[in-house]
Amino acid sequence: MKKQIPIVMPQMGQSVAEGTITKWLKKVGEEIKEDEALLEVETDKTTVEVESPVSGRLASCLKQAGEIAAAGETIGTIEAEVREQAAAPAGAKPHGAAANEPLLVSTEARFNNGGPLPEIDRDRYSPYVLRLAMFNNIPLHELESIRGTGRHGRVTRNDVLDYLSRRPIGSPTVKALAASEEPGEEDLSALGEVVPMSSLRRTIADHMVQSIRTSAHVTMIHALDLTHVVDLRRRIKDDFEKKFHARMTYTGVLLYVTSRVLRDFPRVNASIQGTNIVLRKDVNIGCAVALADETLVVPVVKHADKKSFPEIAQDLVRLIELARTKSLKREDAEGGTFTISNFGSFGSLMGTPIINQPQVAILGMGAVHKAPVVLDGKVVVRDQLYLSFSFDHRIIDGELGGRFLRTIEDATGAVTEESLNVEKL
Repeated sequence: MKKQIPIVMPQMGQSVAEGTITKWLKKVGEEIKEDEALLEVETDKTTVEVESPVSGRLASCLKQAGEIAAAGETIGTIEAEVREQAAAPAGAKPHGAAANEPLLVSTEARFNNGGPLPEIDRDRYSPYVLRLAMFNNIPLHELESIRGTGRHGRVTRNDVLDYLSRRPIGSPTVKALAASEEPGEEDLSALGEVVPMSSLRRTIADHMVQSIRTSAHVTMIHALDLTHVVDLRRRIKDDFEKKFHARMTYTGVLLYVTSRVLRDFPRVNASIQGTNIVLRKDVNIGCAVALADETLVVPVVKHADKKSFPEIAQDLVRLIELARTKSLKREDAEGGTFTISNFGSFGSLMGTPIINQPQVAILGMGAVHKAPVVLDGKVVVRDQLYLSFSFDHRIIDGELGGRFLRTIEDATGAVTEESLNVEKL
């Protein structure tokens, strides 16, 4: 039988009471799968995608884009096929549950400790929640202790992430069944100040941990001689900014050079989908931006290989300003095929960046610094920058990684006013 299932505005953090619907990702009448992104909601803290609670057809949108809804308010409905359970004998309780509780569904998957996955209440746990629990080694008995804030007590992604942010070292995962209950906030406060993670911080943490578990990370580092680029920037940066209303930055130069090099390295500008390698036709380079609230966003310069250096510099100014004012739209941060992270802006000489999934590589920029270098048999002082190239060893090996870095090194060494389209300044 078909039933109208309500779509409820989620509670996005304890201090967030409402959200603004920015976009419905499905139209009324379209089919949608359980846990598929259904709409986007914006709060004063972040923009998130709301997933469908069930598979079915979007029947109605009670709130439109631009409208505000309170947490827990019904904002639409999904028409879903619901199977009626066969009547059980009087007094019988399936799987030991109360008569009014949903039946538990068996599965042959395996959970945490390698044993068979116990029967799971699919009305309480979505596949995403179960995967998140598995990746973080949360056994079923511990998962069942998490209080769900979703519809009818359903455990949501944010419930699990909130639990992980408060989960103490030596939790039931390590102590197995020895610990009977989780320490409360009063126990944690004895260790020091307790600062809950924001929803965005938890999402970033989850994304980074999943990346480490997904990709076989390898990092290679090359020293880049930027002396001539430093001199060039010193000569033309003021005129460049006056003409193009954008700063001439080392990030912009490396992004411009890398975009051209990626054309000849399709495996670096790729993604992995299951057992398939997708060689992306576009070169869309994300640029990691640290925000004042200690979070990180990655706006994307689209079709970077087809843009001039001044156009790339202007794009960076626009995207970074949108990021820092929390005005980025979904399209500004999606579709990236490669990422550059400039941790050198904080003084770090080198680092080992984590791949931004589903990409297969990321380039890290250290700080530009003076260093002694042997040149033509003499020790001279040069401006140097360390490039850290982290890549997925499943499809990129050391030989390819080394050639990619060397090609960037050679291309950067050939940078001139003419190659940057700024010779008329």
